[in-house]
Amino acid sequence: MINFQLNEELLDNVEKFTEKKFTQRSALSQLIKIISKNNQFEKFNELIFTAKYTNGLYRSIKLSQSNPQITNLDQIKKDFSENLEKVVSLIKEIIDKEISADIIEIKQKYIESGEIQLGNLILLIDDLDQIKKFFNYLKRKI
Repeated sequence: MINFQLNEELLDNVEKFTEKKFTQRSALSQLIKIISKNNQFEKFNELIFTAKYTNGLYRSIKLSQSNPQITNLDQIKKDFSENLEKVVSLIKEIIDKEISADIIEIKQKYIESGEIQLGNLILLIDDLDQIKKFFNYLKRKI
């Protein structure tokens, strides 16, 4: 397991590594504060792993529009939907016992049903994917 601190410095390091700014940094900051406070590191690992997988499925769906060689699109969409629900479930578990304006905002922005929330969730998943890529890099480096 990687030895790390979940904090703003980690987010800065991920942005430097990926050369990409987080689009949902505020939500990431809130989530990592809660995860650190409640020692939910295993849940965090599960979240970033699932986000990376979900993001890959999302890219496959987008590619399928221009690539007729992708023949299992229905299965990819099914897997995407199931893993999207898993990401939402993991976020709910992480913030479950927290009560603050920030948590209410996370629920409204990412968890409630709606087209805007889905778009926001996809962006958050992409940011979480970047964190997983950074962790994978750190694992290979050790």
